[in-house]
Amino acid sequence: MKLSLALLSSNFMAVSSFQISSPSFVGRKSSIVRMSNNNIIVDAPMPTPDTEGKSLKDPMGLYSPDSEERKDGRIQTDDEAEVSKSIYDPLGIYPNDSEERQNGQIKDSEPDLKVIKAVIDPMNIYSSEEIINNDAVMSEALPFLTRPIMLDGSMVGDAGFDPLGFAQTEEDLMNYREAEIKHGRLAMLAAAGWPLSELFDKKIALALHMSPMVDAADRAPSILNGGLEKVNPFFWMACLVGASAIDVYGISKSKSDDESYFPGNLGFDPLGIYPKTEEGQQRMQLAEIKNGRLAMISIVGFAIQEFVFKSGVIDQSPSFF
Repeated sequence: MKLSLALLSSNFMAVSSFQISSPSFVGRKSSIVRMSNNNIIVDAPMPTPDTEGKSLKDPMGLYSPDSEERKDGRIQTDDEAEVSKSIYDPLGIYPNDSEERQNGQIKDSEPDLKVIKAVIDPMNIYSSEEIINNDAVMSEALPFLTRPIMLDGSMVGDAGFDPLGFAQTEEDLMNYREAEIKHGRLAMLAAAGWPLSELFDKKIALALHMSPMVDAADRAPSILNGGLEKVNPFFWMACLVGASAIDVYGISKSKSDDESYFPGNLGFDPLGIYPKTEEGQQRMQLAEIKNGRLAMISIVGFAIQEFVFKSGVIDQSPSFF
């Protein structure tokens, strides 16, 4: 019985043949597999219309050397295969003569540096000048930095100074210019009023039989000098109401659809000195913004100077007063 089963199995393996389709080749090609008791014979996959004329990969060596595909040069060898994955080797584990390095698969731990902004390189840190973008516009205020994107030079007084990148949008830029104009105008009034108060406060107070606001060292009241408690509260209320009214009017002007409006343009020109020509207007606006910036620096200097030296600015620079 056992001998009969063995003979039957041997005969069945010798004469049986069947055709299978590999799942990985579905829709592409079919393989013919013949099995016998001695060996397994696999015919090369049959080409389909989808594979004709295209390069084929044969990592398992299914195509015989005399197959039509190999004769046509359509079989792609491992050496010709495209390297699809990069290998990062920061420790240098792969030797220089390794197959991976020769194929260009080995990459550094970080991508190659690409400079997208202009770079000042006085120490020659960058090995190649090709990575430096010489076409970028440098800031006038800070020549070692590129000009911020929003500061294109079209605005009066624009020197490309925004190292912290506050202005990210056009709306931000207009708001900051409004704030700069307001603080600049207030600082110009303060820079003039500070020394004038030290010059004439005592004289006016004596004439009106009142106590002077400046101290014995001729220092004007300030946060650092003290003496703000001497100021009448109604004065602070009047300043707050006046400043609020001006600010509300300025906001309404900025929100209007007036095309002639620009930051700080409140239409206040009682003496009619604002030029009529565009060139003259640009010159007047530039003068205001420059004097405002200088006044903001000056008023801070006044406060620090009097706090440190304990004397009024008129006493420290008597030649000006």
